Amino acid sequence: MRISTIKYGVLLLGCSFVSLVHSSDLIAFGKECLAKEERLNKAKNRLEVLSLQSERTQRKNSQSINYLDRYQTEKAQLETSMIECAETTPNSAYCHQVRHKYNELTYLIQRVKAEAMDNNFGGYDATINYEITRNNFNQRYDDFLALCRDSNMHYALIQNPTAYTEVCSTPEAKESITCTLF
Repeated sequence: MRISTIKYGVLLLGCSFVSLVHSSDLIAFGKECLAKEERLNKAKNRLEVLSLQSERTQRKNSQSINYLDRYQTEKAQLETSMIECAETTPNSAYCHQVRHKYNELTYLIQRVKAEAMDNNFGGYDATINYEITRNNFNQRYDDFLALCRDSNMHYALIQNPTAYTEVCSTPEAKESITCTLF
């Protein structure tokens, strides 16, 4: 009788040890997932900043194109007035105003074109940088979900009260993907 009591005691102790080891593995898994989730949230914030920069650059380029079109239209209209001035009264005050406005529009067109060239180089970089970063983020986020939400380890973490309490003890952690079932 004494030997069977010792066997059951050893068996019970062994099962407790296995459960404790399994809990510690789940705790390590959960903490690792929480750390990955925090890094992904920071990356998502940086991605949103890149998105805003890309949109701002595109809007600025669009605005430059609108200005360029408007200036070129005005310049084309002034060219007809310049031809009339050259044929009729080239030294009149009106003709001087037309030439002055024409030169001003020529300068503005050149400036907008120069700015557009500068923006195109930076604009494409901002857009390309955003697209690459977004694709990279989406891939990492999908990998994170597969490991930390849709895996058997995640389900075991949620089901194990010791591991769940250890990993999901803070209010922020309880709201995380790692500490929720779905």
